[in-house]
Amino acid sequence: KADQAKHVVVTVAPQSRASLSLKYKMSTLSVAKRMTGLLKDMGVDNVFDSAFTRDLTLVESAREFVQRYSRSEGKVGENQSLPVLASWCPGWVCYAEKTHAEVLPWMSTVKSPQQTMGTVVKSYIANKLGITPDRIYHVAVMMCYDKKLEASRDDFYNDIYKTREVDCVVTTGEFDRMMAEKGLSLSDASETALDSLFKTDQASGSTLTSSGTSAGGGLEYVMSYAARALFGIEITPDQVAAAGRGETQHPLLQVKAVRNQSDHREFLLLDPVTGQPRLQFAAVYGFRHLQNLVRKLKSGRSVYHYVEVAACPSACSNGGGQIQPDDPSPAAKKQWVAETEHIYTSTESTQPPDQ
Repeated sequence: KADQAKHVVVTVAPQSRASLSLKYKMSTLSVAKRMTGLLKDMGVDNVFDSAFTRDLTLVESAREFVQRYSRSEGKVGENQSLPVLASWCPGWVCYAEKTHAEVLPWMSTVKSPQQTMGTVVKSYIANKLGITPDRIYHVAVMMCYDKKLEASRDDFYNDIYKTREVDCVVTTGEFDRMMAEKGLSLSDASETALDSLFKTDQASGSTLTSSGTSAGGGLEYVMSYAARALFGIEITPDQVAAAGRGETQHPLLQVKAVRNQSDHREFLLLDPVTGQPRLQFAAVYGFRHLQNLVRKLKSGRSVYHYVEVAACPSACSNGGGQIQPDDPSPAAKKQWVAETEHIYTSTESTQPPDQ
């Protein structure tokens, strides 16, 4: 019946758009518009961008870090509120819950962009449409199979309306295969105007993202926000990101690849007067490096105030649900991931307001 019909919303991750952009050799903006066209032709009502809600999670993550740093007076370790361990990666969260419960008190309590969009869709959008949350069916196109586990957690289930914040997660590769099975392709799709919950530059119409790697930009934004809020030091997320990629140097930043491994990098924010470290952050990607991190945390040898964590080497551009190259060789896979990451980081960045 018409009054029982579902309002269908699809949220697309920017990492997924980067993967599709590489395969189809088109801009991420064209990917976004063509996905919107294909999905709306299939009956989808709205297509949104998880980069939109990532801004909300970045601001909340930064506020949480400043509060916990102040509470601990910058001290790190047992019985302290630091370090803050980023919790956007469900593979990392599941690993910690199953095998290393000791580190859970240090986990960030901020929702991932996927689940934040779930709240927006099932609360704000439902209210705006004048319908109950269970009348919306929310699908997320994501880079990672573990995002399915995240969506199914009891934490994100509305007992009153018997509905989940995200009803279904489809990986990038699954979306591409589903389109192919229906005889559809992004190459042949027409471009359609984007919906309002899409992070775009209104003047140029280009898609926008956050500074940093495909892990989400938490490290860069939190360091910038905390530097200003705690010490009055002005440094932008773009400056932190550029230093992290080795593109530029900054007098108040030291970035070091631990044992020359790009998947374990340390970021030091230096005091402009004394030159001593004020903040010590790290980016840790891949289970081999995660295991080393956990050992240091449990033995009290970790000095980091904040750690951006991703279970996949090279972060989310290399998510298990991403499109894979035709050549299965390790060298081809490495190059494919590097090109996906380049597309992701080449998208123009903009930062959320602090308020």
